[in-house]
Amino acid sequence: MAWASLSGLLLMLLALFGLSTLLVRRTGMGPAAAPLGALSLVALVLLAGGLLGVLPLAALVLLLGGVGGLFAEGALARRARRPDPVREALGHPAARVFWALAVVLAVYFARLQPDFLNFDEYSFWGTAAKLMADNDRLYTLCDAGLPWQMTELPALPLLSYFFQFYGAFAPWRAIYAADLAMLAAAAAVGGCARKARVALPVLLGAALVPTLLSVAGHTALLSTAWLEFLGDMPAGMLFGGAVAFWLAVRRGPLPARVMVLPVLLLAANVKSNTLVLALAAAGLIALDCLFFPAPGSRRGIKALAARAGFALVCLAAPLVQYMAWSRHIAVLVQRNAASGGMGDTAGASLPEVAVNGVKLLLGLPVTDYFEARRTLFADYGTALQSAFCTRNVSMLGTGLAVTALVGVLFVLALLLGPNARARVRTLVLGAGSGVCFLGYWLMLWLSYAFLLKDSTPEAPASYARYFGSYYGGWLLIALAVLALACDAAPKALWGRAAALATGAVFACVFGVQAEPQFTLLGVRRGEYAAVRAERAVAQAAAASIAPGERVFLIRQGDEGFYWFLYNQTMRPLDLVYGEGGATYGDPALTDGADDPYFAPYTAAEFAAMLQKEDVQWLVVARVDETFVASYQSLFTDGLAAAEECPTLYEVTDGGFVPAGALEKEAGA
Repeated sequence: MAWASLSGLLLMLLALFGLSTLLVRRTGMGPAAAPLGALSLVALVLLAGGLLGVLPLAALVLLLGGVGGLFAEGALARRARRPDPVREALGHPAARVFWALAVVLAVYFARLQPDFLNFDEYSFWGTAAKLMADNDRLYTLCDAGLPWQMTELPALPLLSYFFQFYGAFAPWRAIYAADLAMLAAAAAVGGCARKARVALPVLLGAALVPTLLSVAGHTALLSTAWLEFLGDMPAGMLFGGAVAFWLAVRRGPLPARVMVLPVLLLAANVKSNTLVLALAAAGLIALDCLFFPAPGSRRGIKALAARAGFALVCLAAPLVQYMAWSRHIAVLVQRNAASGGMGDTAGASLPEVAVNGVKLLLGLPVTDYFEARRTLFADYGTALQSAFCTRNVSMLGTGLAVTALVGVLFVLALLLGPNARARVRTLVLGAGSGVCFLGYWLMLWLSYAFLLKDSTPEAPASYARYFGSYYGGWLLIALAVLALACDAAPKALWGRAAALATGAVFACVFGVQAEPQFTLLGVRRGEYAAVRAERAVAQAAAASIAPGERVFLIRQGDEGFYWFLYNQTMRPLDLVYGEGGATYGDPALTDGADDPYFAPYTAAEFAAMLQKEDVQWLVVARVDETFVASYQSLFTDGLAAAEECPTLYEVTDGGFVPAGALEKEAGA
């Protein structure tokens, strides 16, 4: 077990617990909502520190503030003979479950050490986290070694940095950071109920949401949101978690209610499409704040104006976050043709897409660019409607099935409402979240039709992943509203029964549909043997090459995945992009093979390309017969060493000279 890495993570977890304790004691926030509030403060402080160029100092302040504040609160409590702050921070059953799972998950991950398996984890998410851990700077300010600037939003890399602050970068600690954010959102849902018999079953349902939405029925492949460092599912969980956080703290003091603003900032800062999700959360919170003040609140015009002002601030928070980050990357975007987002984009801006898309819906004239895509727009509309009813997106089934379950949860909350006011509130939140879903649907429809190039109406790119973000948050909102209703039900027995039944339904779907060996419960280290073997090759090469020297990767059969893996592992070495992961060969030997990742070069052209790129080293990780036949004349050993095992070659005027074997060590 990586005890050194685990001890560093547990120290930062202690700091997070200290920050949560401070929030409970100093703001009156409920213990179950406090972890999400603390994580939002961590992300906000680290973002400010990164933009100011003092990222390590910001992390140190959080560490000292959390740990020091925890001990200070304990000393003050003993002196004043007040309740123990640790006991208060664990004063809710959902809070106790959260912190217990946080420790158990840390130990489990330290033993399993899950690695990145997804392409996007190497092309952005994991690479951004590693750059920050290695350089103590925002990843946008680092040399990423990529042909585009990574300008995707930074919430998850910031949370990863917090848990990577002590010790060398480890992928499992980045995955842990994303998991803790999702667990904190689930804990906030449990915090909407005061009674353990209601809170715990609802918390169980909320905690199962990521798995239910990331594993579509029985599968033969490892597929679980708890073992990924990607933004889609955390974005959805934080969207729903923000609303649940508000519902959990709305009866508390003003400082606790104000803490919803950092949570909204966190929810808006995960992924390029989460501005829409965060605005939806802010809109639902604004509606609830404006029209359903907590019992005992002041009445009158002044009170209404104060609530309206707070509602506007909530709506403004995601926009402020979006504008601040956009300002930061403006110069970078000007320097680079492509920016982060949901796939490759075409040549229209988001405002143009929104305006002209609405015009198309209304049958109004549009510019030539959009007129030429009118049929495509209509085709995508039909395709998305069909997919909603026919395409499985989760263990629960289709999007229609998920929406039906959300509806059932809201109806159940409606029936259990203690009074007419509570029932109207449930209706408003249910209808409001449904309207927001239509808005999110429209955003994805416009994106598919006018922005995404790597998609067709017959096969919408990443359909389940994009819609899963909203479904996850929507389920959390419905569970939070149900928790409130069950907790306040006129007949406590009915409330407990409804909560238990809800938790049982989620657990039964998981038990029936999930193959344990393909989830967090049964994954083994062998799942990561292949990427660890490649990492071992990359690490061996990096140990033999001086920083700043240019390196070229040769791995026949690569479609880009391994190039990004090597680039991430070998940073800060300068891995030349080349074809970005390709299969090289003399065109005369390939019989016109139709492979988008095939890079046709004669031997002379290949040597000239390397000379033009000023390549000093070749990492030859995998060769095939075509490569050997095409280029063995360029290598002084005729590629004999590379045919035996991965080999490092030095580029010299006399040819490419073997400089040492790079043995693969499976399970390293």
